[in-house]
Amino acid sequence: MKKGIKSITQIFTIFAVVLFFQACSLKVPIKSTEKSENKYEPSLDVESKAIKEISFINALDKEATIITGEFKENIHLEYKKEKLEASSFIKNALQEEFKARALPISIIDTSLDSLNLENFEIFVYRSSGFSPVVTFSSLRVTVQIGDKKETFVSIVKRGKVPVWVVDEIFDPCFNEPISLMIKEIVAKINKAYFNYKISDEKVSEIMLKIDKGVNNDDKLNYLNIYELGFSNNPKALELLKQYTNNADEYLRLASLSMLGFLGGESEFDYLVSKYRNSKIWQDRALSMKAIADINTEKTKKFLQNEYKLWKSQDSKEAIWNVMLLDILKVND
Repeated sequence: MKKGIKSITQIFTIFAVVLFFQACSLKVPIKSTEKSENKYEPSLDVESKAIKEISFINALDKEATIITGEFKENIHLEYKKEKLEASSFIKNALQEEFKARALPISIIDTSLDSLNLENFEIFVYRSSGFSPVVTFSSLRVTVQIGDKKETFVSIVKRGKVPVWVVDEIFDPCFNEPISLMIKEIVAKINKAYFNYKISDEKVSEIMLKIDKGVNNDDKLNYLNIYELGFSNNPKALELLKQYTNNADEYLRLASLSMLGFLGGESEFDYLVSKYRNSKIWQDRALSMKAIADINTEKTKKFLQNEYKLWKSQDSKEAIWNVMLLDILKVND
């Protein structure tokens, strides 16, 4: 009897959440991003670099909104009980993550070197009242230090079915992806300009955390998979690749997402196979993102051809793939 009452209560809760999404304004409290615990260090073959001072430039489209998709009019992001101001929030989060990772880079008011914020978007989708609230979050910056100019993109997919209260989606669908994107952008800046890494000892500790998390069914264990990818340490590659076939969706997506960044060109054929043959769209999408992370002429040409293919179609998958490929700027 108690189980029946519980099930009925859950159904009414989900129904209430559906009505809330359809008719009401949802304020999502955004937290300060989680700062990394593991520092980057120069390896034996990499010298310590002088501090790079860069200016932060808000290059977001003035008409752009953070929330996109079918709920863009219903969901409002707040930070410290005020409307989230994207530029200052991302600037502060990046600065704190640079410090946490012990990277020799600092954001100042004026510099010839720069970091341009070009995209900060959370696409929200829900196919029905009983399906997960899905977010595809993206962050893109272009960095110019000296003569070297690079564009860095992070894309994170998350989903959650709110069972009891709508608040249950706040962390998995919004706060966790935003923190991950900040960490990924900083990891990519590190690799491009400093090439520091997380130590072998710390990588071993992360691996043990992952094993423990699997045994304990830790729902946040996927964050440890991402940390392996951010490590810039080849010691992490074998285990990261193993998890691309894991039954747990978010362990699998995290490993797929980071494989191109950590493994580089040697993983191109494997990722193309995942992109072509995976049974569910999100696996194919994150494999596509990982291919973009390899960032060679070969991968650029591959993705440009895929863009042309999907642009000529009007299926839901085609529309979403074009959206992701536009964020990845494959035609630039």
